[in-house]
Amino acid sequence: MVSHSGRQSGERATATPFAVIDVGSNSIRLVVFDGLRRHPHVLFNEKVLCGLGADVAKTGRLGESAMTRGLETLRRFALILEAMQAAEIDAVATAAVRDAENGPAFLARVRAETGLAVRILDGAEEARLSALGVLSGVPRADGIIGDLGGGSLELVQICEG
Repeated sequence: MVSHSGRQSGERATATPFAVIDVGSNSIRLVVFDGLRRHPHVLFNEKVLCGLGADVAKTGRLGESAMTRGLETLRRFALILEAMQAAEIDAVATAAVRDAENGPAFLARVRAETGLAVRILDGAEEARLSALGVLSGVPRADGIIGDLGGGSLELVQICEG
C-alpha cells in the first residue's frame, strides 16, 4: 500500500520531514510526516509484507528469505528518506525481532547496509506507544485497548486519558 501527498506541484511542506519505520512481524511500514506537530500531514505511507516473524515460533529465528525481503525493503526506504530529506527517523522493531535469537544480528546488518538505526521495543514500550496513539485521537479515552500484531498482543488500560 502506497500513498503520497495530495499537494499540488510546486507546493511544499513548511516543516522538515519526520519519518517512522515500524519493523513488525508481518510487515515493514514507512510513514513520512511533514514535521512534528499535533496533526502532521502524511507525505508518504508504504507497507511491505516481509513476513519476518513467519519462522520465529517454530525455529526461534528470523528466516533467511524473510530477512532478505526485510533488508531489500529497508534499503529502498533509506533511499526514499534520503530523497525526501527526512531530518529525523524513528525506526523501531517489535515482536519478531525482539523474540528471535538472530534479531540483534539482523538489526546490526540493517544498520551496516542501510545506515538505519532500528531499536527494539519491549512489550511495555510497544503498549505505551499504542496507548499514546489512541490518546492522540481520543484524548479522554477510558477503557482497555488492544494492539494485535503479527507476533504479539499488548493490552493497555487507559483511565480517562
